[in-house]
Amino acid sequence: MPGSPHLQHLPSLASCGSAAEARIEVYGGYSLDASVYVCRRHLTSGVAALHAYGWRAEPAAVGPLAPRPCGYAYRYPTGRLADLAHPHWCDRSGCLDRRRHRSLRLPVSAGQPEGAVAELALSQGLTAGLEPVLTLAVVGPDDHELSLSLKQGRVLSYQVRRLLDLTGRRRRPASR
Repeated sequence: MPGSPHLQHLPSLASCGSAAEARIEVYGGYSLDASVYVCRRHLTSGVAALHAYGWRAEPAAVGPLAPRPCGYAYRYPTGRLADLAHPHWCDRSGCLDRRRHRSLRLPVSAGQPEGAVAELALSQGLTAGLEPVLTLAVVGPDDHELSLSLKQGRVLSYQVRRLLDLTGRRRRPASR
């Protein structure tokens, strides 16, 4: 059920606000996506509601951690429930499934058949604080993807211009 639309939200769970005595670990696939804290009275109904909604729910004891009220839910920033703050350049499509933001993919094409199909895009992991990178994807018999920092991308653009100048085939802007 990882593609289920329910796996982007938690169901409403019964809660009373009293001190939590158990933690329900919430999985949507293979990763821990959230922890829900509940009292003993709401443990069984909470697990059942999460299962009915498509989540895998596993009760765990609450250790001597900071006290939490019954009904408190913590969404892990790398899980499917993360509140995504999309960068302005993100295409906002499939970020959770890809586990990263991605801009529109720009074709690298000269307008004629080429030996390989390539696309260039900005990409950034979902974890807060990660820098965007340039991603060059080459589709062919052996698919490849190369990621470069933005600084490397800038240097690459200079080096490509330099090599094109060496061929004598690069169009130069008209001088005024």
